[in-house]
This record gives sequence, structure tokens and C-alpha cells, in this order.
Amino acid sequence: MGEPLKLKWMAAGLSNPLDQSQALYEAALTEFAAHSFQDASLNDILKAADMNKGSFYYRFSDKMELYLSLLYRVGMEKLKLFEEAGVSKSSGGFFDEFRNMAILGLRMAQKDVRFLVFSRRILQEDPSVREQITKTFGNLSGTLLTDMVERAKAAGEFRPDLPTETVVFVIETLLNHLDSMIPPDWDNESVLQAVERLLDVIRSGVGAK
Repeated sequence: MGEPLKLKWMAAGLSNPLDQSQALYEAALTEFAAHSFQDASLNDILKAADMNKGSFYYRFSDKMELYLSLLYRVGMEKLKLFEEAGVSKSSGGFFDEFRNMAILGLRMAQKDVRFLVFSRRILQEDPSVREQITKTFGNLSGTLLTDMVERAKAAGEFRPDLPTETVVFVIETLLNHLDSMIPPDWDNESVLQAVERLLDVIRSGVGAK
């Protein structure tokens, strides 16, 4: 997985095949939410979608391309929610924006719990799989956080002397571990309380005052 994968449909300027086949989208989301990339069965996906291999390989090069296309589709669902809610436009700064994003994440999970399970599973994927994701799409979360941190520094919410990349690294690390600390059966209130604790750590640090 050394070279970034060029998605067949993207290279051809076509729409995501998962937007055209709801059955394949549903089958892929169910399988990849239930299993890691390595353990997910392409045969089971095709069987559930009632699609033959010839039709599949006309649309995708392999299982990895299907996986990345699913990731793209789910990402577009999240982006649509963010745009509809106007997260950045309506926020009162970094902490409000971060909180609103967490709430929208909960809304997406309520829409379909597989979104949340799939997103969490990505964090546990083999490094080679995560490397392929970054090479194909770039570090989207890092790019978003960088923009948020830069705006927070300009607004006086964060110390201006701290390097942006250091702040982003700390927040990403906290986010990754927060996700692993939230049991799937937690209710919304418990999750939001965990988000507030994370925001308090970012805002106040851990040192005694």
C-alpha cells in the first residue's frame, strides 16, 4: 500500500458508484462497520448487495477502493450535516465550534449507528490501511483542526506562542483516546459530558493553578 490509490471513478470524473447503488452502499457499510478492513469479506458484501463480481470490478479495482469510496461517502454525509447546521458560521469560537461538531456527530450516529461504529473502527485499523486513507484523501481532520486552531489563536482563545502543529497534535491525540474511552452504549448526555471534560483539559490544561 505504498502508493496512494487513485480511485477509478474519481480518475474518470464520474460520481461515486455507492451513490448509484444503495444496495452496495448498505452492504459495504454494514460489513466494514462490523469488521476491520482485513477481516471484512468482499464476497459477503457482494452477496448482500446481489451484485456479481463482473459488475463490481467494472466500478472498483478492489476491496480497498470500495472501502475508500465508502469512507468518502460517509465523509460527504458528515459534511452535509455540518453545512446544514452552519457549524463554523454560527459558532462563538473554537470551544463552541468543537462542541457543535460533537453534537452533530451524535446526530449522525442517531441517523444510523453504523456511521459511529465505522468511524471508530477506522481509528483501530492497521497502520497500513490508515496510511492509505491519508495518502488518498490527505489528513482531513488535521487540516480542519489546523484551521480551527489558527482562528482560535487569532481570536485570543489560544496562546499565540504555541506552535499550531503542536496544538493540533495534542488535540488529535486527546480526540483519538476520548473515542476509545466512550462505550458504545453511552447515552448522549454521557458523551457530551466527556466532550466537556476534553474541552476543559484543552482550555485549562492539567497543571495545578
